Amino acid sequence: MELSFGMLGVSVAVAGAVLFVALPRIGTPGAMTLFVRYAAVSGVTAVGSSAMYFIYGAGGGIVPLVLGDAAMVLAPALLLVALKVLDGERAPRWSIAGIALALVAALSTSLLPQPPSLAIKALLLAVACTACVVEAMRSGVEPWHPMRLIIVANGLYALYSLARVVVGVVLGWDSGLYRTAFSFAPATVVGILVVLTIGVAVVQLRLGPRRVVVPVACPSGKAVVVGDWALASTAFGQERMRALVVELRDAARQLDPMAVDVPRGVEIAVPDAISALGQRLSATHGWTADEVTLLVDGAATAAISTHPGRLGRRSNRRSERT
Repeated sequence: MELSFGMLGVSVAVAGAVLFVALPRIGTPGAMTLFVRYAAVSGVTAVGSSAMYFIYGAGGGIVPLVLGDAAMVLAPALLLVALKVLDGERAPRWSIAGIALALVAALSTSLLPQPPSLAIKALLLAVACTACVVEAMRSGVEPWHPMRLIIVANGLYALYSLARVVVGVVLGWDSGLYRTAFSFAPATVVGILVVLTIGVAVVQLRLGPRRVVVPVACPSGKAVVVGDWALASTAFGQERMRALVVELRDAARQLDPMAVDVPRGVEIAVPDAISALGQRLSATHGWTADEVTLLVDGAATAAISTHPGRLGRRSNRRSERT
């Protein structure tokens, strides 16, 4: 038992180190930078898990197996964090959730015999990969083709992990089918293909062409957006700028429940919209005078046009993130 807790302590230290390396610093320039950082650490973690398994297979003892299982579960969990930050969400809480999954895998491998712990690891992998599929499907980031690669790779690996458990439980962990399709060698090959596919998708997202922003039409009312984005981001930081947009939309819906999101702002049908929103934001969200002055007519940003033909919400969302 003491040895098991010692191995668990090592796993905690390794997982914490990964989190420390990946966790963004204050003032990081943008969501794409964070995405690439977390995706890169995810890939390194996946490769590290394979190295631990090779050491274990060469007679390295139980410690490499514990570390390998923890790293293997942590890899898709970190990819989920990468997708979350690319979609504008905060990284720390999702990073902690990923660490928790990895620690569950480490604890089960430390304390349980091989078949049950292997089943738990496979189920955790299925959960993490499925979460990546869901997040990639709801993402509005362009270009969309790399997201399809991420969806397919994670979806197939989630199904593979579930099939691994089903075959092991139903036919036996020593059955011919399990040894042929789900033992260490074929599982390693499948894992390598998944990592390579996701790596290609990450590179395409980072270097691929960005979608041309289509003007969002406002058939009624006025589009009010947070202007001077680049300059204000330097002064307030990316996190605060995203918070300003969220608070702007919240205040707009307090004044007009039918308000519609547009890139970096909202379309609202109230008289003197900029002044009304500025007063509301100062009163309810504590905006400073400098922050209120960022509110501008969306028609002046070249991203908004005030003529009939409003696009759907999903198009709005994609335009905002590209």
